[in-house]
Amino acid sequence: MESIDIVTEIRGFNRFYTNILGLLDQQIIDSGYSLTEARILFEISKTDICTANQLCSILDIERSYMSKIINKFEKKDLIKRRKCGKDNRNIEIQLTEKGMTVFHDLNNRANKQIEDLLEKLNIEDCEKLLNGIRTVKRYFTKATKNIKIRPYEERDISYVIDRQLSLYESERQFTTEIWKKYLTQGVISLIENFNPDKDCMLILECDGNASGCIAITHTEESVAQLRYFFLEPELRGLGAGKNLLDTALNFCREKKYSHVFLWTVSAQESARKLYKNAGFNITETSKNESWGSLVLEEKWDLDL
Repeated sequence: MESIDIVTEIRGFNRFYTNILGLLDQQIIDSGYSLTEARILFEISKTDICTANQLCSILDIERSYMSKIINKFEKKDLIKRRKCGKDNRNIEIQLTEKGMTVFHDLNNRANKQIEDLLEKLNIEDCEKLLNGIRTVKRYFTKATKNIKIRPYEERDISYVIDRQLSLYESERQFTTEIWKKYLTQGVISLIENFNPDKDCMLILECDGNASGCIAITHTEESVAQLRYFFLEPELRGLGAGKNLLDTALNFCREKKYSHVFLWTVSAQESARKLYKNAGFNITETSKNESWGSLVLEEKWDLDL
């Protein structure tokens, strides 16, 4: 295919998809919030605390415009903010309880709009659509994004905790204090007992922003546990998760572990496919109702 044909096809798809987005975005607009405001609320929800500078960088929004929206959110009691250290220009921002409610409402509206859009498609159609979307994401990401895997830094700890809490709440309805305590204390314990000869926590970074994580922690002399494996939704289906998993397992081999295990839930279908392809097998299952919704926990084991 000639280069001009590829360009023309992509531009045609862009116009087509822009029209689809106009239909999908109407639910958000009808809520009384602009698309930009909804995007900002979404980014704030990712972590317990973020800064206005981070939001400007991630969303490519001018500082003055961001300041106007943040002031609006504060007046509506959607956020609370405070000055960050000695730099008066850097403001820490956190969603209030009302702000979290608004975020969930916008998120549910967006989900419902997609569900309505897919009503005419059967399961097979949806699978083909999903595969097509992943293909588009994979190649546009390759063409435009800088993705790398690096060791964690202290600044990543709050991201690993807060983002998992947010993702599991929105995707799996894990909302109880038991769950929040279990995850938070687990990450903190890993850091406090971190042994670089036996443990690792790896961060997937996309264009300088933390976008996923995986960790290995020692349990016995030759046995490791794989934990805290997650990706931002926009990077799923691109091969980034496989790269993270392969890197973690290579660490285990380098450190002479003979066995690795992990716990997950049956609803984590994409992650389970990665585990199966890497050679893991399910060895134990149990029901759990303590995290906010009934789940089937699974233990997966791998001999190295």
